[in-house]
Amino acid sequence: MSSAEEALYGNRNAAYDQAAKKVLSQKKILAFILKRMVEEFKDESVQDIMTKYIEGTPLISQVPVHPDETNQEYERIQGNNTEDGSISEGMVRYDILFQALVPKTKEPIMLIINIEAQDRANPGYSILKRATYYASRMVSSQRGRDFYGNDYDKIKKVYTIWICMNAPKDMGNSINRYRMTEERLHGKYRAEEWQYNLLNVVMLYLGNRKTQDSLIEMLRIIFKEKAPALVKKQQLEEEYGIRLTEDETKELSKMCNLSEGVYNDGFNNGFDNGVNVGTFNRAKEDLQNLIESTGWPLEKAMQVLRIPLEEKEHYEKALKKEH
Repeated sequence: MSSAEEALYGNRNAAYDQAAKKVLSQKKILAFILKRMVEEFKDESVQDIMTKYIEGTPLISQVPVHPDETNQEYERIQGNNTEDGSISEGMVRYDILFQALVPKTKEPIMLIINIEAQDRANPGYSILKRATYYASRMVSSQRGRDFYGNDYDKIKKVYTIWICMNAPKDMGNSINRYRMTEERLHGKYRAEEWQYNLLNVVMLYLGNRKTQDSLIEMLRIIFKEKAPALVKKQQLEEEYGIRLTEDETKELSKMCNLSEGVYNDGFNNGFDNGVNVGTFNRAKEDLQNLIESTGWPLEKAMQVLRIPLEEKEHYEKALKKEH
């Protein structure tokens, strides 16, 4: 692939990821996620989780940070920050980072939500191990910010939640949770759970088929359905009581237009088998912009955008009508 093509894909994927994070970071959507995937909130209403327990404004990462290669003292920014770094460990970014209060105790817990948009559940490494690493980093980063010296009782519980949007069939529509538990090898003593249950990893694998699980179905509508943003907005409002603002709707529309599945999934069925009109028009617009900016012929632009060449005749006719 040429550098121009790599730049095109990189920009498209980066823009999609950013729009997806903004959509997912809305408190009304986060509340549904917490109720279904975080045990402390299972008995609370979505409205209460949204208005009473999610604190502040969720932080969204924007720029990737390279590992720290110096031995200079790292001065930590106080408070929540999507950057987490140290001299020895380097630096990573979290997609969405926020804090919530446990309803019964009002103790704060830290929550990370990451969106994994890879076309496979194992992109050359274990996502589950990466999630565990992220959770561990969130615990260790609290020293010097949330607790000092040996005051380890102030360590906050951490949840890292991963939404894998393109899971294989055997993993699709699944939710798995991993956490620390106590195993007594001898004797009768049991420790209190708050002392050790600090790391929690939850993996949600989205599939293409409909499901009875309300959270998975809501996320499937947002990320997987091939429908215009206004249609999705109406579904979210009617089925989940989620009313998106004008700005939130714009982000949803941007995400739909940039969806990685538009070309891989939408065009596989072929134009004659009923390609969605909105999908075809978006692809036509992308082709026109690419041809005008690069001077490439239609066939080259279609290859770069991963549109099957069998559809060339349809796009030729459509583009000619524009001139």
